[in-house]
Amino acid sequence: MLYLMETKAYSDIKVTEIAKKSGLARQTIYRNYGDKDDILYDYLCHQFDFFDDRIKGRQLAGADVLVAFFEMWREFLPASLLYNIQLSDRKIRQIIYRSLEYYVQEKYTPYFMSPQASIGDMHYYVFRSLSSSLHGILIEWSLQHYAQSAEQIGKLTYQLTDSIRQYCMEHAAT
Repeated sequence: MLYLMETKAYSDIKVTEIAKKSGLARQTIYRNYGDKDDILYDYLCHQFDFFDDRIKGRQLAGADVLVAFFEMWREFLPASLLYNIQLSDRKIRQIIYRSLEYYVQEKYTPYFMSPQASIGDMHYYVFRSLSSSLHGILIEWSLQHYAQSAEQIGKLTYQLTDSIRQYCMEHAAT
């Protein structure tokens, strides 16, 4: 699908085109994915898993986790996805946000609190706020053609999300 996005807006791409370009039957795609959004979501989650494996391998903590995250985003973001972000395709942004929710809850949270911890009733709002902050900064940084270094933007994000992390640590119950 990424190759189709090099010259075409994501919202204009049809599953039939994806199937034809990949040499698969449309039914095969639908057997594995609900729609094209699921394909892109799966790709992004896979990328974030890859990022996290590299971050763990470097044994990073604190702001360095987000610095590394932004470094990898800049390094591994396909030009076709950046092109579609620049087109202001709302669907692309929604899928990136959804995949960032996955990243925050499944990969990022254990860097600052126990994976078994729960923060109770406010869990939904807290993690959506963290995902939203990361999403907004990531998209704007991409749109600004990475005007700041990954270190600058990672540290800024870490500072801006400090109260969210503090809330999680203070209200964590295992």
